[in-house]
Amino acid sequence: MSRKLAVYWGCFTSTKQYALELSTRRVLESLGVDIMELKDSSCCGYPYRGVRPKLWTFLAARIMALAEDQGYDYIVPVCNGCYNSLIKAKHYISENKKLLDEINGYLREEGLVYRGKTRVVHVIEYFHDYYDLKSLKEEVFNSERRKLKITTQYGCDAIRPGEIPRFDNPRNPQKFENIIEALGFTAIRDYSRRLDCCGAPLMAVNPELGLKVNWLKLRSAKMSGAELLVTTCQYCFEMMDSRQESSESIMGEELGVPVMYYQQLLGLCLGLSEKEVGLNFNMSPIEFFLEELKR
Repeated sequence: MSRKLAVYWGCFTSTKQYALELSTRRVLESLGVDIMELKDSSCCGYPYRGVRPKLWTFLAARIMALAEDQGYDYIVPVCNGCYNSLIKAKHYISENKKLLDEINGYLREEGLVYRGKTRVVHVIEYFHDYYDLKSLKEEVFNSERRKLKITTQYGCDAIRPGEIPRFDNPRNPQKFENIIEALGFTAIRDYSRRLDCCGAPLMAVNPELGLKVNWLKLRSAKMSGAELLVTTCQYCFEMMDSRQESSESIMGEELGVPVMYYQQLLGLCLGLSEKEVGLNFNMSPIEFFLEELKR
């Protein structure tokens, strides 16, 4: 098990989702994992995918070329959008020799070469397969937490089916639930809208519809009996935590679903304080869950 981890923070983490960066840093530090910062990084290109595809491909390839150049065998983007951006660019470049040559022509101006050797690893995949489930359980498992039921939100960019292989079965993923149960909780492995979108992609074109989709997802989670919803996706977190009240206002019914990042939950189980994992940034009602939590 490697104790060094190359992390790609992306744009959204450091400029808006402070709790994600804070909790990730503190959790890895507590687990004895050294965070290796990717030097000279920039945007992964995600915002340009639909309007400037070649620019997107170049920016994503540049991140992976930097990782190769700095000697990293694998890199973990903490953002679902960044993860999807990198694995898709990697796939398309591998299928198109002409595109590879063109991208490397641009990268050569910085003294970089894209060879496709660095593996892109999702956060869930990292804790499940790289840090490894057995080691995680040895660090934090507490059977007294079993009475607390938790449901997951993978997010579309992490797991949506398509031509590119994912880190888990897109139609019935289990790794997120596994790393929750490694902490001692009961994971709800099935509910009606388990793999549905949170509504975030709609916010730019039809925000009311986006909030309605979000509310339906949250209601489904609540009806499953979950006492907490956990995600690793920044966009899902923003919708389900920060915009939960707006969704309730649109639909005229309060839900009160507590929402956390997985790294926040893991940090609490490791004995970190609420402030150390950034719970002061959460806007959903997490107080009841905190009262019930056995640390």
